[in-house]
Amino acid sequence: MTAISIIMPCYNHAFDLGRILARYDQQDTREPFELIAIDDASHDRTYEVLCAYRPQHFHLRVVRQERNQGPAAARNRGIALAQSPLVAFVGDDILPERDFVRGHLDAHRRFARPEIAVLGQTVWGADQAVNSLMEYIDGQGAQQFSYFYLRDGREYDFRHLYTSNISLKREMLVAEGCWFDTDFPYAAFEDAELGYRLSKRGLRILYHAGVLAYHYHYHTIWSFSTRQFVSGLSSRTMVKKHPELKFFPSFRGHYRRIAAMLPRAYQLSGEQAAGLDRLACHFASFYEWYPDPKVYLLYAPLLDYFYYNGVIKAVLGDQAYESWAHGAHAQAYLVPALGKFSTYARAEKIPLPVGIDENRR
Repeated sequence: MTAISIIMPCYNHAFDLGRILARYDQQDTREPFELIAIDDASHDRTYEVLCAYRPQHFHLRVVRQERNQGPAAARNRGIALAQSPLVAFVGDDILPERDFVRGHLDAHRRFARPEIAVLGQTVWGADQAVNSLMEYIDGQGAQQFSYFYLRDGREYDFRHLYTSNISLKREMLVAEGCWFDTDFPYAAFEDAELGYRLSKRGLRILYHAGVLAYHYHYHTIWSFSTRQFVSGLSSRTMVKKHPELKFFPSFRGHYRRIAAMLPRAYQLSGEQAAGLDRLACHFASFYEWYPDPKVYLLYAPLLDYFYYNGVIKAVLGDQAYESWAHGAHAQAYLVPALGKFSTYARAEKIPLPVGIDENRR
């Protein structure tokens, strides 16, 4: 029997999979482990790359979904195949450090109680380009991960069941029976939702910063604004399934945001709001390689706005969102945010994009 089963959903990542698979061959342990790779109906060569790889020091199991179903369904298929006493979750864009497997195994030997999960640290790869937006979302913004605020050896709540680098006892998963909820089609909140249900069974997530993995996923404001939007959608799914969470800090602002919009008179159409969204992304993209963290004052409200776009659409429905709510939200929050940052930028001598700075000649 293998000591740990590592479950890796894969989707359209053929270009980098060979390097990631090779790193599992380079692990500094000879304890047996398996990697279960689930190709989620990729339309590139992901499945071919997986099948062609011949591991030297681990067991590789490759399965393919007949249709794309999202990471929740892919992980569930991997869990069903896993036989090891420990199950770890990673992504196809996660490159493990060479002591990754040993780190998880050692931590579980130290904390052998079935309710203990081990959360490792996920950071940007040292050899990849990291722009100011990526620094922010993985730093003080914490829209992607909260590692900036975590402290080694401490315990954290269900929201930190990060499936980029976490391991659990298989018996904990088996006892739950229903694993990742496929009502979450995106890579957003499906892991936290399972964490919440497991927390009712006593799950404790301990952070081990030394269990390190590198995240190779380049983001721009365009890609991450989309991620924020689907995160907002998924957060409402989370609250619908667990209404008691509406008072939890991560969710209690949902209705407050909507209530603040309603008393005002709005004139922007949904089409105009969509145009403003694009303008805001163009505006923010100007700063992606600007080295001064003062631009975080732009990223914070902008990413917040896109997240709540998803919340508002999920709460009010497609028709209300398209007909008035998107425009109302843009007028109430996006327009003032862009104006405030422009004023601040001029005062602080931060350059503005051409066409925004009327003082530029």
